[in-house]
Amino acid sequence: MADIKSVAPLIKSGSATFYRYVHAAVMQFRAQIDKTGLFPDMNGDAGRLVRQTVQDESKLTKAYMLMSALSAGIATLGLLQSSAAVVIGAMLISPLMGPISSLGFGFASLDGHQIRAALRVVLVGAVIGILTGVLLTWLSPIRNATPEIIARTQPTLLDLAIAILSGMAGAYATVQQKGGTAIGVAIATALMPPLATVGYGLGVMNIAFAGGAFLLFVTNLAAIAFSFALVARLSGAARPLSHVEITPRYVVGGVLAFLVLATPLALTLLRVTHESSAQATARRIIADELKVPTTNIAQLQTTWPLTGDLSIDAVVVSPNYRNDGEQKITDRITKALGKAPQLNLQQVVAADINGQTKAIVDAAVERTASGIARDVPPLTAIRQTIGLPAQAIWVNRAERTVNIVPMAAPGWELGDYHALEGKAAKSAAGWQIAVVPPVVASLIFPVRVGNEDPEVNRIWRDNLWAILRWQAQNLTLKSIYSDSTTDENRASADENTVAVMATLKDLGVASQIVQSDDSEIFKSAKATGELKNIRGTEVKIIPAPPNGETILN
Repeated sequence: MADIKSVAPLIKSGSATFYRYVHAAVMQFRAQIDKTGLFPDMNGDAGRLVRQTVQDESKLTKAYMLMSALSAGIATLGLLQSSAAVVIGAMLISPLMGPISSLGFGFASLDGHQIRAALRVVLVGAVIGILTGVLLTWLSPIRNATPEIIARTQPTLLDLAIAILSGMAGAYATVQQKGGTAIGVAIATALMPPLATVGYGLGVMNIAFAGGAFLLFVTNLAAIAFSFALVARLSGAARPLSHVEITPRYVVGGVLAFLVLATPLALTLLRVTHESSAQATARRIIADELKVPTTNIAQLQTTWPLTGDLSIDAVVVSPNYRNDGEQKITDRITKALGKAPQLNLQQVVAADINGQTKAIVDAAVERTASGIARDVPPLTAIRQTIGLPAQAIWVNRAERTVNIVPMAAPGWELGDYHALEGKAAKSAAGWQIAVVPPVVASLIFPVRVGNEDPEVNRIWRDNLWAILRWQAQNLTLKSIYSDSTTDENRASADENTVAVMATLKDLGVASQIVQSDDSEIFKSAKATGELKNIRGTEVKIIPAPPNGETILN
């Protein structure tokens, strides 16, 4: 292999030629920028003062290391308790602005020496931030992955936009020599929280979280540094290229540093491009297959790592439920993208405009509360356990609950659906299952006061469970008993009705007692001779038209 000294003249000659071309292009573009009046005159002492200030603020000092630890500590605690306000507090004291601005100025001047020095300071701050995050995660009793943590485990297009705009804002304020605190906030917005998240991931031994957050850190660091370089060069604040010492060692070092930062940035841009394309395709296919407008897709999140599987989570509000919708959409997306996705499709049935609007708003609120939700329930296993065709399935990620409305099964009673919910919960991997049984017009609560019959207790449990699943309110209660019932038994039926009302009140269900004449259920049963001596309480779920019944206080 050729020694570095033997190729040094070639590097120097090629670099000089490259510099001349770059310098000519930049000077021509700068002439156009100067006409806008956006930047002050950076010639002479003004430019040297800015560069000197940037270098002075990028030195590795004890104060820098202390502030890095304090900022990372505050960020870690804020992430653990999912407090955006505390995370913002960490941004306010972050010292990362100094070395990053120097790194950007180094790239703008093609100064390998400055690039190396700035990178060293950034790396020291990053290591301190990560170690602080690990230590506080070990000491903290909170280990759950909060939405604030999850949101920083993978770069997105919005993260890149924030980093680029933050870098440009920071560089412009640096050139103008104004707003030092604002610059620190802008930079820390994209850097300190990911570093703390890396520490959390290592602390809980979650390599996926740590790796994703570190990729976000490096990607945003590169975007910010290159934004600084662009603004510094266009403004003329960077060191003139003609004054840069062309040393082969520093040229090679600068190129390597550029590649180290540019590679993850390019990979992230490639991944984001793939995800954006897949999301657009999925949105079009879902809307077409379910026959709904794209505005009815309340949530759509696409994740496609460069070395991983395509994952699509969608919440769709539609007037009808398609049992074969998920499979049809999966097949079409596979054909369109050449990649089979892991599709999690939630169909929320809402036939009217008000219901659709509420479902879309609820989905948006749930996303706000949950952050970027990657924890999805095993819907396939749950559906297999249920075994019945479903009219609707929707997920409340904030409460980790799966709601299922199965089709009415002939011969099934409420107790059968209640037992099915418990069975499905065993295959839900920690998620809560809520089976909503088919609604009936009314329920009968047999007399339980003074009765220890296990069957009566079971009927009460099933009835109360069904009322809660239906989210029924404003129920009417009516005592029922046969004509041959004694006054004592009639009194026990009325007492049972009062007990039902009290139980419903404890559950947050409003109800009222109406005059206890013969109910429709009782009249029908008595006419057919099926009931000889009945006592209990009828709870009407679906209200009848007004019939002049007198409400008893």
